[in-house]
Amino acid sequence: MDGELTNVEKMRSLPWGIVFSITNSIYVEYTFFGSVFVLFLNELGLDKSQMGGLLSLLPFFGLIALFVAPSIARFGFKRTLLISFSTRTAVSAFLLLTPWVLAQLGSRAVLVYIVMIVAGFSIARAIGLTAFYPWAQEYVPDAVRGKFSAIKNSMSALSAFIAVTVAGYVIGSSPGLQPFMTLFAVSLVFAIVSIWAQSFIPGGAPAGKSGVEQTSYHDMVNAAKDRNLVQYLVGVSLVTLATVPLVSFLPLFMKEQVGLSSKHVVLLQTGTLLGGLLSSYLWGWAADRYGSKPVMLSGVYLQAGLPILWILMPRHSTGSLYVALGIALLQGLVNTSWVIGSARLLYVSVVPTAKRTEYMAVYYAWTGVVSGLGQLLGGWILELFAGLSGRWWVFTLDPYSALFAVGLALPLLSSFMFRSVRADSQVTTGEFAGMFLRGNLLLAMGSLIGYHRAKSERATVSMTERLGQAKSPLTVDELLEALADPRFYVRFEAIVSQFLMMHLTQEGDLLASSP
Repeated sequence: MDGELTNVEKMRSLPWGIVFSITNSIYVEYTFFGSVFVLFLNELGLDKSQMGGLLSLLPFFGLIALFVAPSIARFGFKRTLLISFSTRTAVSAFLLLTPWVLAQLGSRAVLVYIVMIVAGFSIARAIGLTAFYPWAQEYVPDAVRGKFSAIKNSMSALSAFIAVTVAGYVIGSSPGLQPFMTLFAVSLVFAIVSIWAQSFIPGGAPAGKSGVEQTSYHDMVNAAKDRNLVQYLVGVSLVTLATVPLVSFLPLFMKEQVGLSSKHVVLLQTGTLLGGLLSSYLWGWAADRYGSKPVMLSGVYLQAGLPILWILMPRHSTGSLYVALGIALLQGLVNTSWVIGSARLLYVSVVPTAKRTEYMAVYYAWTGVVSGLGQLLGGWILELFAGLSGRWWVFTLDPYSALFAVGLALPLLSSFMFRSVRADSQVTTGEFAGMFLRGNLLLAMGSLIGYHRAKSERATVSMTERLGQAKSPLTVDELLEALADPRFYVRFEAIVSQFLMMHLTQEGDLLASSP
């Protein structure tokens, strides 16, 4: 499509983006990015260092972005993504031949075979994502980017929740490789549907036709010199190095140290997905209203507390599964805050629209390298501390304790880097957190939802009254909006409710400080 996309075209494309996200999430959960694949590798007999090396191929090939970005810009973002994602689907289909290769050629040959599949998939994926990031910046309006991410993540989490639940029962139904083959076969169907859905999204034209300047390698070097981008990338790197090894090897921790079965380990993902599902809209709404940075930093601080919970959880007991599910629920909430906040900050404040190709190429290549190092680091740490055991104070020590220590320290270090990154609002993280601690949070959230869903004047008046009764800073924008409502009783109730809000501070400056 030639020229700049209109807002109408952008808004019409968003449902197709959601369909793509839903089907793609099921595909990757069943193949290379969920606990299913880690358990599959464990079933093949790979050790942890081999798993770390194999999983590191997926992000390491992100370096390709630096070499192919100019060609992708000339060839077209949409065309590149459709071809690349079709290729990665075809490559992943060869996983279905794994039992035959194992039976005919043995375990060493099957390791080489899996490495070749992962490498081929990673190359196609890297090329596709190099095209996807600048295209996504084009077709998603900034004004609703947070809400779109929230809805997309919620729907993806719900579909992945169902998919993982099914996967848990499939894997638990019989031993061996056959359950994994069933899941791999099903994943191919969703991969094809995801490509079909993405084909309906407009934009992504070659750079010369879309009004975007041609990209050169010199442009990418200049992008890498942008101090704001560098500070953002360093912060993201620290969080990535903390979380990637934990995400990759946490299923094995739950199986080996906590004593959960493979079926229950897979079902833990449902807790994480449910936490993301329940919190996605809240984080997206908050990011659009109060800014990306406070939402992102809230996720960073909360992430630092998760390793402590994992270390302290009961092991080999009847309550281990329920505690693990509770932590997984919190993990989903925390991860969603980080993902929505950091992604929105990247698109809105870090990457200039006119230079999205080179900036996104640098971003994707750098984060790919760091993520790959994280995979290797996780495997090395587990091998290095393989003999660690005992107890220190209230903490049980095992080979995974070092991973948890890294997962605690690095997010806290990243927060210092993110403080210098250019924000997209004036709201600080402390102010943002304080909004959730003042007034009645549950009443505030319920009244916000009710206010926006109210159809009649009577319902709107009732919800406006509840907005004031909540005495929460979160409801300020809606009360200001109600003051401009053409209906008299709604405006009158808004005035009365604001008097209630005045009690929050002695000088009544809350309304004036609203973003």
